[in-house]
Amino acid sequence: PPDYGARSALELYLSLAVLGFGLIILVLQMAVMVKLGKGWGPNAIRISGLTLVVICGVFLITAGYSQDQIAPMIGLLGTIAGYLLGKSEREG
Repeated sequence: PPDYGARSALELYLSLAVLGFGLIILVLQMAVMVKLGKGWGPNAIRISGLTLVVICGVFLITAGYSQDQIAPMIGLLGTIAGYLLGKSEREG
């Protein structure tokens, strides 16, 4: 069998499946945005950004990293998600 380093074949396949699923979701989101014809506004950035954050988090978990290895990255992804959700336009 091929050598995947410290990762098992199952972890590799799960990771690739998560990345493929995430790519499909992002393409579908962009297709909906194009079909609606509203352009690439702040809400589209929020939705796409949050999708990327979730995909990255699930990818790290399925790749087989330990809790100590992914804790800083999950913290960073949570910070990005908080920024995207908390960022609002001022009306004025």
